[in-house]
Amino acid sequence: MRLINRREMLAASAGAAALLAGSPLARRSAFAAERPALPIPRELRPGPNGEVRLNASPSSVEFLSGVKTPTFGINGPYLGPAIRARSGETLQMRVHNGLAQDLTMHWHGLKIPGDVDGSPYNIIRPGANWDIALPIDQHAATCWFHPHVYPATAELVIKGLAGLFLIDDEQSDALPLPSTWGVDDIPVIIQDRHFNSDGAFFHRFNLAAVTTGYVEDVALINGAVYPQAKTARGWIRLRLLNGSNARSYRLAISDDRPFFVIASDGGLLEEPVRLSELTMYAGERYEVLVDARNGNPFELVTRPVSQLAMNLPPFDTDLPLVTFVPDGADGRGRLPDALVPLEPLDVNLPPVSRNFVMNMNLDDQGMKLFREAGLMAMNKSGKSDAETLRKVRALLYDGPPLSLSQQLSANAVNGKSFALNEVSDNAPIGVNLRWRLSEGDDRMLHPVHIHGCQFRLLSISGKQPPAHMRGWKDIAPVEKGGFCDIQVAFRHPASRQYPFMLHCHILEHEDSGMMTDFTVS
Repeated sequence: MRLINRREMLAASAGAAALLAGSPLARRSAFAAERPALPIPRELRPGPNGEVRLNASPSSVEFLSGVKTPTFGINGPYLGPAIRARSGETLQMRVHNGLAQDLTMHWHGLKIPGDVDGSPYNIIRPGANWDIALPIDQHAATCWFHPHVYPATAELVIKGLAGLFLIDDEQSDALPLPSTWGVDDIPVIIQDRHFNSDGAFFHRFNLAAVTTGYVEDVALINGAVYPQAKTARGWIRLRLLNGSNARSYRLAISDDRPFFVIASDGGLLEEPVRLSELTMYAGERYEVLVDARNGNPFELVTRPVSQLAMNLPPFDTDLPLVTFVPDGADGRGRLPDALVPLEPLDVNLPPVSRNFVMNMNLDDQGMKLFREAGLMAMNKSGKSDAETLRKVRALLYDGPPLSLSQQLSANAVNGKSFALNEVSDNAPIGVNLRWRLSEGDDRMLHPVHIHGCQFRLLSISGKQPPAHMRGWKDIAPVEKGGFCDIQVAFRHPASRQYPFMLHCHILEHEDSGMMTDFTVS
């Protein structure tokens, strides 16, 4: 597959926008005249006493040429810094809420007590600070942080509140991995967005949102449209975050060169796993190494997926996300033969003690709307005609908003929609457990996230997980009546005042009831 130049990219975007009649992309000539450089989030290391300061505030960014989009950012106009900590440290965190609405900040992937987790129970009022001591009690990993206000997480993340949380340790220090930030160790935060005619980000809790999640037509990488990164010439480490609200990605390299997965959500694998394609679900992180020693440019592309409504143009074909041009000095990192040892799975695990079933309360009338729009048939074929696309677009973007009560009861876990202060379960502290995460409707995909832990996948619908998913995880994909069995243990307590959460990481599902909470003691 050859590189796609800017003119072809713009033509493809315009063609996709024309199919989605009424999209603001069809009414604007193009994005900025020059392709942007890939933005690299600033590393934010703890101060002398371990202090880390985050400030969430409103701003604006020119994503579309000549149009300002209102945004939220953390220590900047959009997205946030990359917090960099070491295992064994305790960070003195201060999060300031400079917004005119409630905020929380969840440390996604960190193994921490419930009272500092940043769940919907850790509300920061407008103008207030949240001061906590955050212990870093785990191995090297690429984690992230984002708000977790119920039921407004989706909106806050769409507007830009998210950032990376990187943990280093002695084991990772000892490996010869690429480690020069922004040169051969490169963050890649993937998000999709749709713009209203005034340039604002679209978001509406309508029937489509609580079913498919946020389905959009522009890809942003680190907050930029189709950027380009100049890198070292050598092995390049990509820290991939699927920071989208709902969309899954099938990632590949444009010239079909292989790449090597070295880490998943919770840290390094035992050895690199060679792949030609990587599926990433909402909220997941992977670290991959790409061989760029020949100096040839390459693109990270995403291929069509079968997830409901996610193959609309321009995501109905191989879509280039970011170009890498390895024309710098030779990098010093390389691909190791082995990475880190993982503790063996517990051979004496008890039977399944909890089965958490993701339920969608979409009634027959709702399914009828989707069938009439052609969404179900189009999802199977991957293509459709302009009239079907028009109907689908109307369902996604023009459908009337639900009332708050309709939104909050649209989805559920184990048949019960989430409600604050109604803690549903308890887990023992320090005990290896076998839990099952299930999809109860034979319809949808749900990437399930559990707070306060990292777990190991035992099986996906009865089959052994692929090699790149056998390390530490905090997202498990359950799909179309399937299930994941996991080995999980909680090392830190969570009280009834500050319980842990378990939820679908399609944020519109989370914000419409597909979430439960539990204590650990």
